[in-house]
Amino acid sequence: MKEKITIQKLMITDKFMRQKRLLQDRGELALIEDGKSFRHLGYFSLKKGSGYTRGNHYHLKKTEHFYIISGKLRIQLVDLDTGKKSNVWLQAGHRVEIHPRCAHRFIADEDAQVIEYYDTTYDPEDDLDYVDF
Repeated sequence: MKEKITIQKLMITDKFMRQKRLLQDRGELALIEDGKSFRHLGYFSLKKGSGYTRGNHYHLKKTEHFYIISGKLRIQLVDLDTGKKSNVWLQAGHRVEIHPRCAHRFIADEDAQVIEYYDTTYDPEDDLDYVDF
């Protein structure tokens, strides 16, 4: 599964870095990406609750990137090449990259806010439903 998903916890620092979090009394600044091009930027929230999920799909071409703004989430994953299933827990400050042929579904352990971005425009033909988590 390591080749299908990358998770990075952004470092909290006041030093210059291309990806980081800066926590100050006045609020937070998150430098999520610096230098990477993207053509799609979205936001979603997900409430904790029975049956509430987001995702439930996979892609053949697209690599998706996510940044967790707040809350706690679990991602259920299925590597479509090996059939291996796993769960990954995320929280505020995590940056996630999900590669093609990795089915994914988000479930909130706490109400959450997430930024989604990738380097292509949205292609509905590359958004393939998946239910066997």
